[in-house]
Amino acid sequence: MRGRKLLALLAVIFVFFSYIGAAGAYNFAINSRNSVIVLPTTKIVNGTPLHIGEDAISGSRLGAFLVLKGIRTSYYTDKVKVPVEYHSVLIEDNDQYYKLNKIDMPDLSLNVSDSPTGKAVVVAVNFSKISYNSTSKKAHFEDRSIEIIFNENTTPLELGGKNTITVATQVNGKDVMYIYNFEEKDDTAGFGATISINGWSITFQDIDVNQETTFTQIQEPDGNFFKKILEKGKYYLFYEDKNGNLDREEFASYPSSRLSELQEEGAKKIFLFSPTGFFIGIGGIKQVQYSYEYYEKLKEYRDGDVYQGQWVWDIDPDSNLFTIYLHIDPENGFNKVELGENMWVVLPVGNLKLHPIFTKDDKGKITGIEAYQFVQTETVESRVQVQTTSADVVDDVHDLIITDEELTSLPDDKNVIIVGGWVSNKAWSLLEQVYGKSTIQNIKDDIMSKGYVVKILNNPENSNYKVIILAGKGYPETAQAIEEFMSNA
Repeated sequence: MRGRKLLALLAVIFVFFSYIGAAGAYNFAINSRNSVIVLPTTKIVNGTPLHIGEDAISGSRLGAFLVLKGIRTSYYTDKVKVPVEYHSVLIEDNDQYYKLNKIDMPDLSLNVSDSPTGKAVVVAVNFSKISYNSTSKKAHFEDRSIEIIFNENTTPLELGGKNTITVATQVNGKDVMYIYNFEEKDDTAGFGATISINGWSITFQDIDVNQETTFTQIQEPDGNFFKKILEKGKYYLFYEDKNGNLDREEFASYPSSRLSELQEEGAKKIFLFSPTGFFIGIGGIKQVQYSYEYYEKLKEYRDGDVYQGQWVWDIDPDSNLFTIYLHIDPENGFNKVELGENMWVVLPVGNLKLHPIFTKDDKGKITGIEAYQFVQTETVESRVQVQTTSADVVDDVHDLIITDEELTSLPDDKNVIIVGGWVSNKAWSLLEQVYGKSTIQNIKDDIMSKGYVVKILNNPENSNYKVIILAGKGYPETAQAIEEFMSNA
C-alpha cells in the first residue's frame, strides 16, 4: 500500500508546477511538512466495490501539490568583495621627476607626499628615463625610472604586521635594514601569575613590606631558571643577539640608546621589562603593575637585495630613508621593461600600476605616447541580494500520506486532510468523536445536497492547525473537492 502511494505521488508531481507562486485564499500555511493526508481503505460495502483507487490517486496528486507548496523562491543578503579602480589624471612626459599626489589622484588611498616625512610615502617617476621606442611601438623604461621612498616610521610594503619598526645601519661597509615586529603592554598581575613572552617567563612570588621590590623566578628561552629581585622603576633588558646568544642587562632609566644599539646590531629578540608599582590590598592580596616592550626581527635586507620581481632596495642609514626602485640590468637577470598597449608596470605598494596611453593615426596605428596614468585597484565590500530556492518539504513521503486505519487521534502539530466520504474513509468515525455527530451530520448533508465539500475545521488539539475534509458523493466529486482546495491553497 505504501509503495503504491509513493509511486502515485511521484507520477503526478510534475503536473503541479503551475500552482507554485499562486496566491492562497486561506489564512494558514500548508505544505508537506506541516500536514498529513488520510486516504480511505474500505474497498467493498454491501457487495458494491468503492473507487478508493481513484481517491488514492487524487490524494497522491494532493500530496504532490503540498510538496511543491514547500518549494519557493527566497532571498538573502550577502556581502561580496568587489574590485574598484581609481584613476589619476593623464600625466605628460616632459622629462620631469614626477611625484604622485592627491591632486592628480584624489581617490588614492595610499598616503603620498613630495617628501618621505611622517607617515607619507613618495611614489616617483623619472620621465627622463622613459622614452618611446618607435621601432617596437612601446614605452621603454630604464633603470630607476620608478622609485618608492619612505622613512623608518612607515612600512608601506608587506614587511610584517601592523606594528613594525625599520632600522637602517651599516654592516661591514654595506647598508643594511632590519625590520622588527613591536609589541608593548601595561598591565597588572597577581602573585603566583606568570608572564610569558616568546621563551622568557617571569613568575611573581612575593613583594617586600615597603612595596619597592618583587621576588621573581625567571626562565629564559634556553630553559635556564634563576631567582631575581626586581626593583620598582628599574628596567630589565633580556635579548638574543644576532648570533643566537642570550644575555641580560639592568638600567635605572629607560634604555633608549641601548635598544637602538641592539636593533642596529641585528639582535633577533629583545624583551624589556619594568615593574612600575606594587599593591597590597585587603586580606593581603598582592599585585604587581608592570610594563614591557618586545621586539622580534622579522626580515633583513641589504643594498641591492631584491624585494620582489625587479624591485630592488637602496638603503640610506644616514638619512634613515629606504628606496625600492625598478631595476633594469639585462646582463644580470633584470630584464628590460617595455610596455605596449594594455600593458602595465605593477608597483609593489598600494595596489598601484602605471601604463602608457598611446596616440594613433586614422588607421589605428600607434604613433607615439600621449601620457601616462596611474590606476589603483581596491577591494570594497558590498551587500547584494541573492535569489535562491528554499524547500520546506517532508523528509519521507510515508509521513505525509497515511491510511484511515493509522489515524487514531488528531495530531497537535499538523494539519489533517481527510480524502473521501464516510462510507470509504474510517476517519469520519474519529471526526464524530471529536466534533460531535450533529456537526459531522451537517457536513454529510452538504455533501449529499451539493455533491462535494471543502470543509475546514479548527484542530481542537492546536488551533494553529486545521482539519480539512475533501469529500464527495463519489470519486469524481471527491476529485473536484481536491481541485478546488488546491486552487485556493
